[in-house]
Amino acid sequence: MKLLRNKYRWLAVLVALWTRGVSFVMGAPPATIDVTTTNFTSLPVVLTEEKDTLIFSDSPEYVNKNGVLAAGTVNGTGRVYFYHVNEMPEPQKIAIIMENTSKQIVDVVIHREVVTKPNREYFVVGSELSREELDTPYVSANHTWQAAAQTERSAVAAGLINAETNSSKSQQDTNTKQTSKDEGQGSVEGAIKRDERGVIIPAWLDDTYKNRQKETTKDKEVSKEEKVQQKARLKEADNWRKEWLQREKTQSKGKPTAIDSFALAPNGKKAVFTQLDTLPIQTDDLFSGILDFTASGPVFVKVLMLPITTPSLGGAVLADTLAMDEVALRGTYVGAQRRLTLMQPYDSSLGPAAIMVANDREDPFVAGIDELTASTMVTNRGNYGVTYELTIPTTGQHEFALYINPLGGAYAGSFKVTYDGHTEIYNVPSGARLFLGNGTTADTQYFGSYKAGKLLHIQFIPAGASNLPIQFLLVPQN
Repeated sequence: MKLLRNKYRWLAVLVALWTRGVSFVMGAPPATIDVTTTNFTSLPVVLTEEKDTLIFSDSPEYVNKNGVLAAGTVNGTGRVYFYHVNEMPEPQKIAIIMENTSKQIVDVVIHREVVTKPNREYFVVGSELSREELDTPYVSANHTWQAAAQTERSAVAAGLINAETNSSKSQQDTNTKQTSKDEGQGSVEGAIKRDERGVIIPAWLDDTYKNRQKETTKDKEVSKEEKVQQKARLKEADNWRKEWLQREKTQSKGKPTAIDSFALAPNGKKAVFTQLDTLPIQTDDLFSGILDFTASGPVFVKVLMLPITTPSLGGAVLADTLAMDEVALRGTYVGAQRRLTLMQPYDSSLGPAAIMVANDREDPFVAGIDELTASTMVTNRGNYGVTYELTIPTTGQHEFALYINPLGGAYAGSFKVTYDGHTEIYNVPSGARLFLGNGTTADTQYFGSYKAGKLLHIQFIPAGASNLPIQFLLVPQN
């Protein structure tokens, strides 16, 4: 009976912990990690590819009169991302109008409409849209990635290219023998290869990494254990490439998602995303959403705020263009989707590592123009509205845990993590807190643990109202 009472006492304790938002899993990594006492090797990302056009509607963020909030031209696949607060006393709505500016009929396919309910709590709106974006996947009509416009800048910041000569380190140091430090965690030494599009090819995706592994044992006596490890690493490299190519093949064969389609005659106009007509924005509420589509020719897309009872097309005819606010984020940007990767794999045998994104260094903020103000140059500081695909090759003897660590301030959003064919979506924060990282760079949150040797894929869109940069922490589990 005493043992039975103790059993129920422990059950009561566990229930109490659970109801207080505390998770308890025997043998699991800690829910947080102390970044002040852990040494992390910084692994710089490289921006390699991007595609699609982004119309970002955010300036003015606080809207005190009706009118055109943003507008831009899309020829091909594009996205509208809007983020606005109603500061007028009456309920308002967002309207999106497409106009055919060519002399030919333009066919438009709507791929996806993502929206959340208006709310006075900005972090709720931003985090919910971040989650809805991941919960509403779609297949784009554009399967063609191009070399990112800021690849060179990213490569320089990552240490791949010399800023003065714009040449790769290996070209300068051909006669310099690499030290063991060069071959350790975070090394980016090596020839930079590009494909026919000019896209940088990471070392792990071609034979560069494999050749280096072979060089480490060339003309040397190696133990049986070292031979086994080398063989395993060479096999991992083959598997990385196989997985990457299979992923590319699968994506390229996907049938584009189409929730609506229509033809626009020359100079024709049409209100789209008509669900917005039924979503009134009350005073002081924030409203945000995403529209993904493809146009066979140029269309001029306008985003407006109008009274909830005003017909969208009629209201757009007489609407004035509103001035940008001091933040000046609205504009037309190339790169609604971007790909980041590491040049070298993360090695769990070499200790913890940190991978930072949205820092405007290795991961530059996307640049564009505001077509409503004489093509003024603008910068999307935060890459809001941009879908990220981060690929991390992993190797090593140890299982590793993945954490997120906000560095720019409060953050609340969702992340899709795929590893070895298994996908999980993680909400940040995971408990009852409204956000993570407010006033501190020490907040972390555990995502999951993985056996090293596969490609780690992280997909997300920077959450509205949240702050950047953020970093992902990879921590070996002994």
